[in-house]
Amino acid sequence: MSKLSPAGPREVNTSSETRKTKELNGTTEMDDPKKTLSRVAELVEQLHSSVSSPHEKELTTARLLGIAKARREARALIGSHGLAMPLFVSILRSGTLLAKINVAATLSVLCKEEDLRVKVLLGGCIPPLLSLLKSDATEARKAAAEALCEVSSGGLSDDHVGMKIFVTEGVVPTLWEQLSMKNKKDKVVEGFVTGALRNLCGDKDGYWRTTLDAGGVDIIVGLLYSDNPASQSNAASLLARLMLAFTDSIPKIIDSGAIKALLALLGQQKDASVRSSAAEALEALSLKSAKAKQAIVDSQGIPVLVGAIVAPSKEGMQGEWGQALQQRSLQALANICGGMSALMLYLGELSQSPRLAAPVADIIGALAYTLMVFKQSGDEEPFESTKVESILVMLLNRDNKLVQERLLEAMASLYGNPHLSVAINQSEAKKVLIGLITMATGDAQECLILSLIRLCTEGVSVWEALGKREGIQILISCLGLSSEQHQEYAVEMLAILTEQVDDSKWAITAAGGIPPLVQLIEVGSQKAREDATYILWNLGCHNEDIRACVESSGAIPAFLWLLKNGEPKGQEAAAKALTKLIRTADSATINQLLALLFGDSPSSKAHVIKVLGHVLSTASHSDLVHKGATANKGLRSLVQVLNSSNEKTQEYAASVLADLFSNRQDICDSLATDEVVNPCMKLLTSKTQGIVTQSARALGALSRPTKSKTSKSYIAEGDVQPLIKLAKTSSIDSAETAMAALANLLSDPQVAAEALAEDVVSAITKVLGEGSLEGKKSASRALYQLLNHFPVGDVLTGSAQCRFVVLAVADSLNEMDLDSSEAADALEVVALLCRTRQSRNFTYPLWSALSEVPSTLEPLVHCLCEGPLSVQDKAIEILSRLSADQPAVLGDLLVSNSRSIGALAGRIVKSSSLEVRVGGTALLICAAKEHKISSTDALEASGCMKPLIYTLVDMIKQNPTCSSPVIEIRNPRGFRDRSAFRDGDDFDVPDPATVLGGTVALWMLSILSSSHSKNKITIMEAGGLDVLSDKLAKHTNNDWAEFEDAEGIWISTVLAAVLFQDSKVVSSPTTMRLIPSLSDLLKSDEMIDRYFAAQAMASLVCHGNKGINLAIANSGAVAGLITLVGHLESDMPNLIALSEEFSLARNPDQVVLESLFQIDDVRVGSVARKTVPLLVDLLRPIPDRPGGPPFSVRLLTQIADGSDTNKLLMAEAGVLDALTKYLSLSPQDLLEATISELLRILFSNPDLLRYEAAVSCMNQLIAVLHLGSRSARLSAARALNELFDADYIRDSESSMQAVQPLADMLNATLESEQQAALSALIKLTSDSSSKAALLAEVEHNPLNSLCKILSSDASVESKSDAAELCCVLFGNLRVREMPIASECIEPLILLMQSDKETAVESAVCAFERLLDDEQQVEITSAHDFVGMLVGLVSGSNYRLIEASICALIKLGKDRTPRKLDMVNAGIIDNCLELLPTAPNSLCAMIAELFRILTNSSAISKSSAAARIVEPLFMVLLKTDIGLWGQHSALQALVNILEKPQSLSTLKLTPSQVIEPLISFLESPSQAIQQLGTELLSHLLAQEHFKKDITTKSAVVPLVQLAGIGILNLQQTAIKALENISLSWPKAVSDAGGIFELSKVIIQDDPLPPEPLWESAALVLSNLLRSAAEYYPNVPAVALVKMLHSAVENTIEVALNALMVQEKTEASSSELMAEAGAIDALLDLLRSHRCEEAAGKLLEALFNNNRVREMKAAKYAIAPLAQYLLDPQTRSQTGRLLAALALGDLSQHEGLARATDSVSACRALVSLLEDQPTEEMKMVAICALQNFVMRSRTNRRAVAEAGGVLVIQELVLSPNPEVAAQAALLIKFLFSNHTLQEYVSNELIRSLTAALERELWSTATVNEEVLRTIHVIFSNFHKLHISEAATLCIPHLVAALKSGSEAA
Repeated sequence: MSKLSPAGPREVNTSSETRKTKELNGTTEMDDPKKTLSRVAELVEQLHSSVSSPHEKELTTARLLGIAKARREARALIGSHGLAMPLFVSILRSGTLLAKINVAATLSVLCKEEDLRVKVLLGGCIPPLLSLLKSDATEARKAAAEALCEVSSGGLSDDHVGMKIFVTEGVVPTLWEQLSMKNKKDKVVEGFVTGALRNLCGDKDGYWRTTLDAGGVDIIVGLLYSDNPASQSNAASLLARLMLAFTDSIPKIIDSGAIKALLALLGQQKDASVRSSAAEALEALSLKSAKAKQAIVDSQGIPVLVGAIVAPSKEGMQGEWGQALQQRSLQALANICGGMSALMLYLGELSQSPRLAAPVADIIGALAYTLMVFKQSGDEEPFESTKVESILVMLLNRDNKLVQERLLEAMASLYGNPHLSVAINQSEAKKVLIGLITMATGDAQECLILSLIRLCTEGVSVWEALGKREGIQILISCLGLSSEQHQEYAVEMLAILTEQVDDSKWAITAAGGIPPLVQLIEVGSQKAREDATYILWNLGCHNEDIRACVESSGAIPAFLWLLKNGEPKGQEAAAKALTKLIRTADSATINQLLALLFGDSPSSKAHVIKVLGHVLSTASHSDLVHKGATANKGLRSLVQVLNSSNEKTQEYAASVLADLFSNRQDICDSLATDEVVNPCMKLLTSKTQGIVTQSARALGALSRPTKSKTSKSYIAEGDVQPLIKLAKTSSIDSAETAMAALANLLSDPQVAAEALAEDVVSAITKVLGEGSLEGKKSASRALYQLLNHFPVGDVLTGSAQCRFVVLAVADSLNEMDLDSSEAADALEVVALLCRTRQSRNFTYPLWSALSEVPSTLEPLVHCLCEGPLSVQDKAIEILSRLSADQPAVLGDLLVSNSRSIGALAGRIVKSSSLEVRVGGTALLICAAKEHKISSTDALEASGCMKPLIYTLVDMIKQNPTCSSPVIEIRNPRGFRDRSAFRDGDDFDVPDPATVLGGTVALWMLSILSSSHSKNKITIMEAGGLDVLSDKLAKHTNNDWAEFEDAEGIWISTVLAAVLFQDSKVVSSPTTMRLIPSLSDLLKSDEMIDRYFAAQAMASLVCHGNKGINLAIANSGAVAGLITLVGHLESDMPNLIALSEEFSLARNPDQVVLESLFQIDDVRVGSVARKTVPLLVDLLRPIPDRPGGPPFSVRLLTQIADGSDTNKLLMAEAGVLDALTKYLSLSPQDLLEATISELLRILFSNPDLLRYEAAVSCMNQLIAVLHLGSRSARLSAARALNELFDADYIRDSESSMQAVQPLADMLNATLESEQQAALSALIKLTSDSSSKAALLAEVEHNPLNSLCKILSSDASVESKSDAAELCCVLFGNLRVREMPIASECIEPLILLMQSDKETAVESAVCAFERLLDDEQQVEITSAHDFVGMLVGLVSGSNYRLIEASICALIKLGKDRTPRKLDMVNAGIIDNCLELLPTAPNSLCAMIAELFRILTNSSAISKSSAAARIVEPLFMVLLKTDIGLWGQHSALQALVNILEKPQSLSTLKLTPSQVIEPLISFLESPSQAIQQLGTELLSHLLAQEHFKKDITTKSAVVPLVQLAGIGILNLQQTAIKALENISLSWPKAVSDAGGIFELSKVIIQDDPLPPEPLWESAALVLSNLLRSAAEYYPNVPAVALVKMLHSAVENTIEVALNALMVQEKTEASSSELMAEAGAIDALLDLLRSHRCEEAAGKLLEALFNNNRVREMKAAKYAIAPLAQYLLDPQTRSQTGRLLAALALGDLSQHEGLARATDSVSACRALVSLLEDQPTEEMKMVAICALQNFVMRSRTNRRAVAEAGGVLVIQELVLSPNPEVAAQAALLIKFLFSNHTLQEYVSNELIRSLTAALERELWSTATVNEEVLRTIHVIFSNFHKLHISEAATLCIPHLVAALKSGSEAA
């Protein structure tokens, strides 16, 4: 947060007295600093005093203000005083206005110190200052505003406490309030307030939103137009922060015109702070808004911003505001242009524009500043600074000086910016050249500008750009009277030139540049001195003449002066120059250097020591060693410096001494004294690594042994330990240095012993492993010294150390004279090491170290060629041990030296030492193997070839075992690999020095014989073949006889194989004797023996000699050969290499076997039978023989082809499993094809299809189809075609995987591939719908391919197969709907016209399948082929006939014209002709055709159709015709016989027709049952069919069908039963018809259709009507269901049956009720059908207690009541029965209380009102009694219905029973007070009248009447006094007299 104090004067208007007092006090205090402390304390105490008046406090505060302003320490004292802040706050709160102003001003002064500002802030001054800010007094507001501005100057970023205070006190809102437009603002106050806001308002504060809502934008923008610069600056800064905080405020800011105002503030007339803040706001605007960028551009802001960038430099603006103005203006421009890179390009292009928005000088100046400050970010693409350079160079030609200056500034910025100059060539030279240009004037400047332009544009060097020598002269001229900076530029340019161009060095010299440069060293600036020194050093290094010129110019004294007085870089340069210039050690120079060394200057002596060492190195021997000489003095001074306390000085001195002793070995003898050595030894114990290292170097140089001295005189015991310690250090450089010294010191046995005891060998090992070449030499020399004193085992304790020893000593031979003793001794050391036996310390031969570094072999070969005989033999001994490890290197070395081959051959032939002969042979082998031609030519040239061969054969004959510790010969390339370890700790292998001489002889003979055929003959003449025969025979007879010579066995076979390449050798009698031995070797455990035995046989069989070949076959070699088959060449690369080397077969086993089995006797004989299992075993995966299966497959194919016996033999041996497993390993393409072909051959034998492995074979063949090559896929398809002959294979689930690849093969270009795929697919899919569907769904629709085949000129066989596969595909609906399917129609029709019946058959079958699609049928209408198809319906090809008929069927469906065409074409006659002899399937097909034809009414009515009937009945009599045929025949018969005219013409008797139909009624097919029943139904419509006895036989199946539960069948069967139920009722009943029909009637899920149900009910009613005895047999449920019938007779029969069952079976009532009889009966009553019977049954049911308990009884009350109330009810019996039913229901208490009982009561009252019969009256009254007795509601219902009056009348009934029951009913009605309103005198009178009339009648009546009267009088006392009661008394008395208890 920027701290800003508002600009402008601030004056406080106070009284003159106060001002004078303040001035006086201020002056006084300023003049007397010592009194400051006491004065401050005094004034604070005065403020604190309670007796001080307000005026005194004003004075006191004024004095404090003056002191605070005047002295800084006074401010600190005030701030530290404990009472000051509380007093200030108190005055601000309650003091006078003037005191408040003074205090506020004092606080402002205090806040200028940061620590005091914090104290003021924490002192609680904010609230009173805010209060003061709101004062009306302007001065008070100014003081408060200033104080707030100062106290907030720290901002809020890092002051969390302050932030809390400002936020809590609401400072910011208060300040904004002060700036609101409503308040009149003072400019000064405004400046301070905006300054405080600027301090407090950041770009992330949360209260900006409130400010915005309060119109903050308008306030800030308004302040931009203020007259106060501080307000303007602060407002602009606030505006920037507002935009950064809230980007959504930018549009409002733009609209407010702020951009123009800000651009105006950037003008030259404004204050720097204002301009900087305006640039800040513009930067924020352009950063956050694209719209703002455009607005700035539109407001001509770019020129303004460009001017702002260059304003500080143009106007001389100083300070932070100028820098900020530049930075912010630049960033704003960069934002507008899209980044700094874009801005640079824009400014460059703008400067070239003809219409400039700003002065070009300003634009370039802005570009210069941009180039200066540009920084490349890591994620930004590198800027192409060359573009800007090109623009600047182009503008450089302008004449405008100002522009030119700006351009040079820009270019200087460009070349000086490391981010930009990196992409510019020679940027450093260009930068210096610009500096020179700026310093030059006039023509010189113009010349340099041209040079710069050339340098930038022409791609020349700086040397050429400057004009070469002319430029040098200009530069040298600048070294004289120019300014210091000009000199620096000139010297720097000269330094660049001398570094880059050698010609410049001579030019400088010739131009007289050396003296000025020397002078510049003395008088120039520091940089000029350094560069001049560098130039002079560079000149001196270039040429001796120039060096002399430099020296003669007095440069050395100048350099010495610079060495003393210069800066570090200058001293370094001077030291370098001196070491180059000084060539003689003159005393003056040495003395000057010594003076510098021991003087005070320079402080660092490093460069002085370096120069001194160089000077001493040039001194003579005598000067250096003679005491008193200046050089000796200088040397001893260096030794003295070793004792310096400065470690750096010590290190430099030791280093210089080490260099001196190393370069001047002549002085070491004289200087190797204690005086020199002891300081060096002392430094070995230093803790500084560098010092130790350099001292060791010095010691090493001093101690180097010579003939004239040893080191014993000055190396004491223990002195060597520091060197050993140093040698073991982690720093390899230090270790090498120490090792160099030790290598010299170890020549002393005592030192060597001490070093060995200190484990110096480990240090030597380290240096040898990690050190430089010199270090390794030193280490090797040290080891050499040790081995001279101690045994190898004592020095070298491990194999790793031995490697170094061997290499070091062998390497030393390079520098030795072979005739000298040193060479012999060195060879002896190497030989000694090589002879060192393996032990626990040395786990491998030590000579093997030589093989690791082949370069060490060269000196040994040189010894062999050039040395004396003893040296030659020793070299042979050493080199022969390397023949196994480095044969190639040895061969190259031997052949490269022309004398080596002859020397070796001579030593082999002439030497008596077997070791030399064997070793020499081994070396010859190395040479001959790598360079056979060159070696053999050399042997021929030396004349040693034939003697050498005889000598070698002789070595084989002798076959001695030589055990010598001298040499070891291994097989030339390590062809055998035996483990060197056995159980236990000790090694158990032959000594590496043990060798069999015959082995190498055999090997060498093999090489020689392979080089030329004449050598083979020579070997045979020398008896070599006989030797081989004997050797192999002995080996095969006794495996252990010559174990040691086992190596020679396989080499013997190699030699035999090479020899047998010659036909003359093969014709030798010895050859046949070798075959058994070779056959036996094939059984060896050693691979190499078997391999080369096979090679020998391969060489034999290649000559085609049948006798030899049969001998080999009968020798049992085949089994051994098979063991060799399949080994990878990579597993035996050496064997393969040997085979190639000797021109032998790569696979000898295969060559022999293939040759043998080409002989028929072998292929079909016992050898083949024995070979097959072995070959099958070879097919199984063998990890180390992966090549076996391919060859086995080929050989098995050869054996199997044409021999079924061999095929079966292979199958029994498991060949199928083996081939399957091998195929699963994804072999190569060719092998896959071969295996597939073998499988095809095998499966051509049908017996092999029964093997379980056939399925696995299929799976793998399918995999080949998916992934194999083209040939493999063809073979696999053919093999699968053979496999698919087996049903179980075709039906296997995995066979489906073959569909896709086979379908893909249909697109093949070769017809053979198409044919194979077609055949396989036909077999696979023809009888499998799932596979056919899969074929239809494969990718690349196969139908396209088939259509192409059908349309092509392919063979008829291919087209036939294609049509067959089309037939399969057309079975899929999706395929038939494809457009391509339509394209197949025409090719198929053409194929149907073929002469080949199979093609016609396939085409018709495919065509028939295609017609399954209706659309295709429509398409075929354009073709006339019906007649052709009808014509094909003849003959004996039933598949063709069936396909033709099927096609006709599909064509005729729903197409009457085509049907008529078929009939007219004679299809019926053709079919009738075929029927008698046709198979059942064809008969069924013909029946279907007849069905289709007879679907047409025109055909079914025709006479032709009548001819079909009898044959169809004959067809139906066939037992195997099938359901489809039966269905078709029956449907055709139905179609014909449903016509009345057809029935009338039917000539068959009922028995002939019905009997066959009866069997169809029992068919498992519902459709057939349906058709049979329907046909029977049609027939039974005829009266004579009904009555025929045959019809009775149909009853049972019809009854069964009636109950089957299938709707259509039921309807048809029951319809038929309806026709015969009256004729044969008993038969229907006996067949279970009652039960089955009852099931139909009872069925409710689903409900049968009404016609069916009525028909079943009718049949059942017919049966019941025929005999009543069937009533009990019908389930009550069925009878109840029949009550719902619409037929009256059916209902009557059901009611009768139910009544019978109810009477005969007690429990039937409940069953009926549960079955819904009550509802049904009520429905009958409601519909007034069968009322009497229904009512009777209903009353009978309700008379049952259990029925009344049922829920249905409750719901019967209302319907019965409605029936009684229904005016349509006419039946009195029905009414009586309904009343009886209600009476029965009323007996149940629950029912009597039911809700519906109310309606029952009303209905019964209504019944009584209708004057019913006496019986009805009794029934109704009794029912009412039950109802009212149990329910008050019922009583009221009776009363409300008028029942009281009706019953009163009935009391008077003449029928005493009625009267008695009526009286009883009245008693029940009035048994309580429910009906008290209905009690009346009339009721008493009625009862009295009844009593009177019947007084003398039966006592019962009188009793009931009396009881009733008693109840009424008891319940209704009001009647006691009524008239009716009075009238009743006499009758009561009379009744009393009669003795009635009731009275």
